[in-house]
Amino acid sequence: MARTSWSLRTGGFAAAAAKVIALSASFASASQDHEIVIENFDDPVHVWTTMNDPVMGGKSSSAIAIEDGIAKFDGEVAIVPFLNAPGFIQMLTRGGGSGPYPDLSACTSLKMNLTATEEYSGYRVSFGNVHLPEGRHAYGYKADFDAPVGEYGDVVIPFTDFSSKWDEATGDQIVSCDDDAKYCPDVNTLKDMKTFAIWGEGVEGDLHLRVKSISAVGCSSGEGPPSPFHLGVDMLGATREGAGEGIANASKGNETRAKGKGLLGSPFMLLGGIVAFAAFLSFVIEKRSRRNSYAEVLGAAFASETV
Repeated sequence: MARTSWSLRTGGFAAAAAKVIALSASFASASQDHEIVIENFDDPVHVWTTMNDPVMGGKSSSAIAIEDGIAKFDGEVAIVPFLNAPGFIQMLTRGGGSGPYPDLSACTSLKMNLTATEEYSGYRVSFGNVHLPEGRHAYGYKADFDAPVGEYGDVVIPFTDFSSKWDEATGDQIVSCDDDAKYCPDVNTLKDMKTFAIWGEGVEGDLHLRVKSISAVGCSSGEGPPSPFHLGVDMLGATREGAGEGIANASKGNETRAKGKGLLGSPFMLLGGIVAFAAFLSFVIEKRSRRNSYAEVLGAAFASETV
C-alpha cells in the first residue's frame, strides 16, 4: 500500500511540474518575439571583406560586392594541394573599422535572409574569437546551414547549433553544444561578437550567395525570464553536475525509509531534476536545425590578423 501511495504522489508531482514548465515556456515565448539587427545591407554598418585559403597555400578565390542592398559573395572552393582536401573562402567582418555589435545575450537564434543562385553544400557561419586551450588555429563558434536556391528565405540557426569544439584538420564537429554546454556560445561573446563570417568550406565547388540581412531572433524584451537558450545551457550543466549527487541522496533516502524515518525530500529533488532536464531536451530538439563541418587551413591568417 505504501508503494501505491508513493507512486500516486510522484505521479501527481510530475504532472504538476510539467504544467508549471509548460506555463513558464508559454510566458517566455510571449516575451521573446523581438529581433535585433546585426547587419542590413541596405545600409551596412560593418566593413566586409574576404579571406581565402591561399594565405595557407591553397587555390580558392572569392570576392564580395555590396550593391542595391545585397551582399554578393561569389567564389570557388578549390583543393589545397598539400592537404589534398577542399579549402575555404569567407566573407567576414571584424573589429577595428567595423561598427559595434549589438548585445544578443537575450536571444535564442541567428537569422540570415539570403539566397543562392546554385546548389552548394559547404556553407558555414561563425562568430566570436573564443579559442580553446587545446586548439591551434580554430577560433569562434561555428555552425552549418543550407541556403535556399532561387529565392530569398530566412535561415534560422539556434545558438545551440554553434560549437567551439571543431577538428582543425577535418572540419568535423567533435563535441556539440548539446553534448557539452561548455562549448556553447558564452554570454560575453553574445554581448559582443567581435567578428562574423559566412564561409564556403570543406566542399569543392563554386558558390554564389546573396545576403540581404543578418539578425538575431527570439530576443527577450528585457522583462520576464531569461532566454530559453541560456536557461537550457545553465540547466544542462547544473543537471549533469547534480545528477550523481541526486542519485546518491535518493539512495540515502531509501536507507532512511528502511529505518522507518520516511524521507521524501531527496526523491522529489531527483524527480524535479529529471523533469527539468526532459524539458530542456525537448527545447533543444525543437530548435535544432542542420550541420556540416569546419576546416584546418585558417591558422596563419587568424594568427596574423586577429586583434
